[in-house]
Amino acid sequence: MRKIKPEFQENVSETLLIPLYMRAKESKEKNPIITDRTSEEILSMVDYDFSKFFADVRCQLCISFRTKYFDDAVRNFVAKYDDAVVVLIACGLDPRVERISLKKNYQVYELDFLDVINLRRQFLPESSDNKYLTGNITTDGWIKTIKAEHPNGHFLFILEGVAMYLTEEEVKRIFKNIDDNFDHAEIYMERMNKYLSKRTHLHDSVKSTKATFRWGCDNPREIEQWSNSFKLKDEYYYYSDEYKRIRKRISLKAVPLRYIPSYRRSLGIWSYEKQK
Repeated sequence: MRKIKPEFQENVSETLLIPLYMRAKESKEKNPIITDRTSEEILSMVDYDFSKFFADVRCQLCISFRTKYFDDAVRNFVAKYDDAVVVLIACGLDPRVERISLKKNYQVYELDFLDVINLRRQFLPESSDNKYLTGNITTDGWIKTIKAEHPNGHFLFILEGVAMYLTEEEVKRIFKNIDDNFDHAEIYMERMNKYLSKRTHLHDSVKSTKATFRWGCDNPREIEQWSNSFKLKDEYYYYSDEYKRIRKRISLKAVPLRYIPSYRRSLGIWSYEKQK
């Protein structure tokens, strides 16, 4: 079988291989948090040295938790609205549509850099219900495209594994662009705290790439101050909300993650809903 060697133009693009590997690895666990056979298949076709990620068990757990959380968010959103539009920002090689395999029809847009989308197309086919967009996520060109197609839809925007690589101003710009263009919108964003955002070297997998963390936030209410529209909907933290599952997997190594303040709420997902 011929393998495909990724060629990335952006430093941050390489990080998409981390969740690909972690999803595939988690699928093979005895009691997996997620099952993702498509990621396993894609992994087998990628020519890359994944050995640098082998020992990063915490990353595997966090990516598995976030994958399940976002998968459930999509399921719930699509079940709630007949005009649901799901926008996966910085989609990478995540086969979310294939993994959750919903029977109900809904529209999906997957956005990433051109080099990533070109790679993605070699593994995952595009369709009329699942369209790919290329460009800089902090500009509004892709937003105008989606709005033209769905002027009155209900929108779910997911920022998975990307906000920490942006500046605060860039994250603000994404929120503002969505706020300015959509009346019915929810944003689910993975974030890290300020402590970790200044310490890329503590992340065993990311430090082996050329990417660096740039933004972190400690208080979810700060995001509410960026506009008068988006209000906090939910908070979810891997090391505290999932502590029992982490402890079961890595034993005493999990204790500091729960009881040291700089780690307890360091990684997780905040969701926001636009108020009318």
